[in-house]
Amino acid sequence: MKAAKRGGMVIAVLTAMALTGTACGSSGSDKSDASSGDTYTIGVLNSMTGAVGAVGQQESRGMQLAVEEINAAGGVKGRKLKLETVDDQGSVNLTTAGFKKLATDTKVPVVIGPGITANAMASAPLAEQYGVTQVLLVAQPHIANGKKHVFGVPLPGKANSQAMVNHAKAQGVKSAAIIWANTPYGQEGNTDISNAAKAAGISIVNSEAFDGGKFDFTAQASKAASRKPDAVFVYGGGGSSDALLLKALVATGYSGKIIGDLAYSTPTIPKTAGAAADKVVSLTPVNYGSPDPETKKFLDSYKAKYGEGASVLSTYAYVAVKMVAAAIEKAGEYKGEELSKAIQSLNYESIIGKLAYTDSYHGGPQADAFKPVSFKNGEYAAPDQG
Repeated sequence: MKAAKRGGMVIAVLTAMALTGTACGSSGSDKSDASSGDTYTIGVLNSMTGAVGAVGQQESRGMQLAVEEINAAGGVKGRKLKLETVDDQGSVNLTTAGFKKLATDTKVPVVIGPGITANAMASAPLAEQYGVTQVLLVAQPHIANGKKHVFGVPLPGKANSQAMVNHAKAQGVKSAAIIWANTPYGQEGNTDISNAAKAAGISIVNSEAFDGGKFDFTAQASKAASRKPDAVFVYGGGGSSDALLLKALVATGYSGKIIGDLAYSTPTIPKTAGAAADKVVSLTPVNYGSPDPETKKFLDSYKAKYGEGASVLSTYAYVAVKMVAAAIEKAGEYKGEELSKAIQSLNYESIIGKLAYTDSYHGGPQADAFKPVSFKNGEYAAPDQG
């Protein structure tokens, strides 16, 4: 999902930094600088300002909440956790420079982030080069697959598409239209939904892209509704345009099912779409509609602390910190090599599903981890399954 949210960044200028080494382990990332005193320092590389700063801030809030909870419970091995954040402003240049800074200057053995696909692709090879464990916040597992030190937390976009189609099939849907954000993420969603629908025996009668930078989506909504499909799949871009598209679709009088990707579970949907939000069922890894005790505790704590609901992005980041803490607990030393081995062996149970990594797969949970959720009067609600 992240690639959709984070397009069109302005590339910032950064003064070049001298590097002390290039070979794996030569950077000093395996030294004890990041675990000196009574703390373990975790590196964070993300977009806190710039075009997608609001998204990075959501992730930052999730990480901060996790750190506070862990530290309040006594920390890890008697030490507190501390986040050392580098703001890449959405720039690939700043991402690579920031990763090198964390690896060679701060000498952290683990970095969480970034949350932009292109930036993750640029930094992942550096994790391998410097022997630093990296936990990505992007939904493209292929970036981490086959690497020794790189792991993804978010569920794959393909799994989200499959979950949407599975839900549609369970509801008896035979025909559907797709409206998707015109971004790499949205394009993949359109392809994945089309392929999964074909396999499920669901006919796709129309497919329309929408520009997330626009505000009027009457044309796309009208074309989809005019074909009178049993369902319309909406695959968002992560901004207010998602809600505006939903509002336009409901305004056509369309009475079929509206099934959204996880972007349609964000708190901004009812704020912008109003009553139209009640019409969508989103497939999301966060069980907002019928939360289990652990998920409910997280959601309540987040809202109490920040005065707003936790987005999926906040939840991913929260889980990333919790998983890193579990890896620190298990690892023999606070070193990249040890942390990577620990993460791969954890089979970590989280509020978004099990994070089970193998030599060939380093991505997030699969389609069965997604849950349907809707809204009622602006609040999360379990959807009507009728």
